[in-house]
Amino acid sequence: FLMHLLFSSPCLRFLQAQRAAVLTWAKELGAPEVLLMYAVKKTQEHFMRLLGTLTEKVTTALGNVFYLNAISKAIAMDFANPLTHFAMQEYPEDGQGHVFQVHHGSKMLEDLPDGLVPPCVHVGHAIYFVNELRQQSMGYTMTQKTLSISSVYNTCK
Repeated sequence: FLMHLLFSSPCLRFLQAQRAAVLTWAKELGAPEVLLMYAVKKTQEHFMRLLGTLTEKVTTALGNVFYLNAISKAIAMDFANPLTHFAMQEYPEDGQGHVFQVHHGSKMLEDLPDGLVPPCVHVGHAIYFVNELRQQSMGYTMTQKTLSISSVYNTCK
């Protein structure tokens, strides 16, 4: 587990030869139960199967390719990581006995500058963009200024 943690660190990128050298060095120093490189690879593959892929490749109808991050999985992994979960801040903030959730919610819906609005939302197999024309179930079209999954489900055909 510790070798997987070291070799998959986003701050330290190890080449294959460097990984093998670290394992050989640990074995030469007499560290107990040092895995072979093959076992480390299999362990990493096992962890990836358990955790799933965080990034999904999406191709638009026009052929543009981009990648969507599964933010819920990334946040869950951050909360599960004992090194990062103590430094995380959850929102809405605790108002020291006062409830400010409505205040924070109204800031997100009404006071958010246009430059900070998420550009799109991914629902099922469709991607909806801010400021694009959409046909509503009533038959008329509208331009969506902000997006939420519930607004897309309720208004799109």
